[in-house]
Formats: sequence, C-alpha cells, structure tokens
Amino acid sequence: MQTTMLRPCVRPCGLRPMGLSRVSTLRPSFQVVGSRKPMQLRADNNDGFISDDEGTYNVAADYCAIDEKGKKVAKRSLGEMEQDFLSAMTAWYYEGKPTMSDEEFALLKEELIWAGSTVAVLSSDEQRFLEASMAYAKGKPIMPDEEYDALKAELRNKSSIVTAQGPRCSIRSKKMYADAEPDYVRMTVLNLPGVMFVLGLVFAVDYSTGFGLTKVIELPAPYGVVLLWGLLLPSLFVVAYALTQIGFKDNLILKAPCPSCGSENFTYFGDVFTVAGARGQNTLECHNCKADLTFDEYKRIVVVAETAEVKAEKIAAAAAKKAAAAAKKKAKAAAAQ
Repeated sequence: MQTTMLRPCVRPCGLRPMGLSRVSTLRPSFQVVGSRKPMQLRADNNDGFISDDEGTYNVAADYCAIDEKGKKVAKRSLGEMEQDFLSAMTAWYYEGKPTMSDEEFALLKEELIWAGSTVAVLSSDEQRFLEASMAYAKGKPIMPDEEYDALKAELRNKSSIVTAQGPRCSIRSKKMYADAEPDYVRMTVLNLPGVMFVLGLVFAVDYSTGFGLTKVIELPAPYGVVLLWGLLLPSLFVVAYALTQIGFKDNLILKAPCPSCGSENFTYFGDVFTVAGARGQNTLECHNCKADLTFDEYKRIVVVAETAEVKAEKIAAAAAKKAAAAAKKKAKAAAAQ
C-alpha cells in the first residue's frame, strides 16, 4: 500500500511579518514526499489503532513568510513591526486609506503581543498620541498643537509610559525639563496615621466590649465573612481616608530627577490641616546642585527655573555691587573730612 505523508520542513521558519504585499500568503512549511512502505498501525493504550502519521511525523512546524515567487521572506525586527502597526492605525483613522487587510492587521497585532510589545495593548488615547508624535516628526502633523498638548497632559496625569521622555532641553525656551510622576510610596505613608488611629479605636472598642467584635467576626460562614469583608473593612477604609483628607487635603507628592544633575527630588501639593499648601506650581531648591526647580502639578513636569551657576553669578554680582556701594560711600565720607 503506497501513501504520502507530511513531514515538517527542516528549514527554520519564523512567523510571517505583516505589512508585506497582499499577494503573499501564509503556508505551513510542510513538504509532500512519497513513501513506499505500507502504512503501519499500532495499538494504543485504549486498544485502538493510530497510524504513524499521528506519531513522530505529526509535528507542526512554524509558519513561514512566502512571497509571490515562493521564496522565504526575512523576518523583520520588533521595532519595524511596531512602526508598521502605528502607520496602519494612522492611515486608517486619519487618512481613511488602509495599508493592509484586516487579516494582516490582526496577525500583526497578535505577533506584537506574543513578542511582548506594549504598543499593541495601548489605549486609544496612547495610540493617538504616538501616531501624532510620529506624524509631527515626519513634518505632517495630524492634530493642532493645543489638542496635542491637552492629550499629552491628560496622559501624564494618568502616568502613561508613552509620555515618559527623561531629562531634556528645549531649544525654543532654552530650559531643561524632566518628567514628574506621583510617589505612591510616600502618599501611602500619609495614610498610615489615619489607619493606625482607626485600628486603635477598633481594638479599644473590641476590648471594652469583652471582644464582642471578635465574636461577631468569628460567626459561622457566611455571616462572619460578610460582616468582615462587606461591612467592617470597608467602613475602616472610608473612615481612614476621611481622616487623611482632613489632615492632608488633596495631597499629591511628585518625584522627578533634577534635569541639571539627575538627583531625585520630591515636592508636596495640597493643604496640611488648616495651612494652605502649594497648588499648581511649586518651586524648590535641588538638594544636590542647588538649582531652582519648578514642579507643575497638572503637566507633571519639572523645569530648571535657575541653574546653580546662574544663581552663583547673581550672588557674586550682588556682592560686588554691595561692595562697590560700600566703597563709594566710604570714599565720600573720607572726602568730606
């Protein structure tokens, strides 16, 4: 009995990169070869029969990229696929001219996800921002500057990674910038006093009632579980949060590297009890290089308002002016005598 079998291709084949010609198709890398030996059946553990085709030869190889001439296409890098993904999004949403079919786009997105790319899992606003940035870099802006700045500020308030740029300089304003982000560790520490106060109050009430709260929590399921997770813990969270808002109203702690020296700096926005705190912008001195830094609460950036060198020059100029004024006054006094 003569039959044909499928055996996997020994050539290494990778998943087809997208964005190629629409004529190219996906083909499993199998070769059909003839075999003269009869099909052999062997018994399995369930007293059934399986062929050799379901045994060692039943191995699926990877997919290849084959062009219209039947030749294998080299696999592209992750960055090239990400750029094609964003270009396809821009062409579809802003130009109305798709550069690839729906099947190609779906396979490209799946390949990016499997490769660990974060571009394919971004939100719609993040994708719009990246598309606008790429279009602006090419000299073909797709949205007004005001809309771009508003979108960028909104993403920064959400701590989106696509807006992170690190310390940089602006040629237009001739200033140094860096991105600021919330310091969640220190903001969590601000809630500890309220949490400790509420827990102490609960323990005091439990002890004064002869461990009545403990007995209620230890009721048979589901009553004890419902009272603990559905009533007691949510109430404790609400009370602790309310106490924190009384002590630190609208608290926000931002951290950012100093654009001048790179050392990390922190600033606090919000009120402390009845004392009004900084809102909008806050200027402080870098603890390392002594430069003046201005934190922006809404744009989530830090700007070097004045470098340490400029401050030193101003101090030296002021001292020299003061010394000159003192010398002039002394000379006038000597001349009067």
